[in-house]
Amino acid sequence: MTTSPVVAGTGAVTAVGLTAPQTCAAIRARIAGFRKGLLIAPPHAPVVHAAIPARPHLKATSQAWLVNMVVRAIRECLDGQRTKASRTALLLALPDVYRAHDGVGRGEAVLLAAIQSRLGTAFHAKSSVVDHGHAGVFTAIAAARALIEEGTVDHCVVGGVDSLVNNADATRLAAAGRLHEPGNPQGVIPGEAAACLLLTSQRGQNTALAQLLGVGLDQESDTALGERYAVGQGLRAALGAAVRDAECEEEQIDFRVSDMNGERYYAWDSTLGAGRFYRTRRERFVTWFPASCIGDTGAAAGALNLVVAVNAIARGFAPGPVAMCEGSSDEGARGACVVAPAAGNPSPPFRSGEPV
Repeated sequence: MTTSPVVAGTGAVTAVGLTAPQTCAAIRARIAGFRKGLLIAPPHAPVVHAAIPARPHLKATSQAWLVNMVVRAIRECLDGQRTKASRTALLLALPDVYRAHDGVGRGEAVLLAAIQSRLGTAFHAKSSVVDHGHAGVFTAIAAARALIEEGTVDHCVVGGVDSLVNNADATRLAAAGRLHEPGNPQGVIPGEAAACLLLTSQRGQNTALAQLLGVGLDQESDTALGERYAVGQGLRAALGAAVRDAECEEEQIDFRVSDMNGERYYAWDSTLGAGRFYRTRRERFVTWFPASCIGDTGAAAGALNLVVAVNAIARGFAPGPVAMCEGSSDEGARGACVVAPAAGNPSPPFRSGEPV
């Protein structure tokens, strides 16, 4: 990576925490936010899902709920930061286009405008939304780096917001045999979340949480929407691109944060992709799966992985100083990012022997 942007702030709202620290602590403690509810009308059985507790009026419409979630995450990651809206770009991953999510039914530009209206600010004109579901945030990081490098902006807020806790997504997953339900334990548990990171350059940053050393993107031909299982080729390529961009080696990666959601397709892809890429012998190689606590959070999953890794590294409870975050979308996009302590900033001692 020509310039390694640093992470100056994080924000998140999930089923197990309404802030990034709460979410990270709950995931570290393996607290699950699952419950059963009627996402699909009877006679279909109640569906296991992970919903964020909120007052009903905040969920009045699908768009209002997406806006409320992401605005909370953006405010958190900007809290206490010296940023100027006109010099800050918002790059946001939204629900996959193929899903025709009600929250973006009126158009991505309308949703972006609604977010800025709620924040009472107007971000830089280069602000935009990205597709690619779980992997969308990695595309956003690549775009943010370019904007920061060329001096177009001083800061970028990158992140994602999504909710699969709705009738349309649950029905779609059930019809495809992908929903977690009796008879299909290796299915998707719908979740919802928003997660954001504030990125800037190294210059003048003495309190950065971490730095993003490298990002990698690729495409898997055997998608979750097709009839064939992926065997990790696209993921391996994205991981390789990330370490090359970071100018580091595979053996320097201390732990993984994966978006694998428990579904058979993704379990196969994640396992084989990791086996094809990580060739150094290790006695112990920790992998964290946030979805085991909060379900599949769609376009927010990749950003949430980064929030978890950044906070673990900054606070010293990671298994080591270098993390690899991964994201895989239903339509085949694959992304990865290498996260490490910010240059020149002391990090707490890592306690790899403790539970993570």
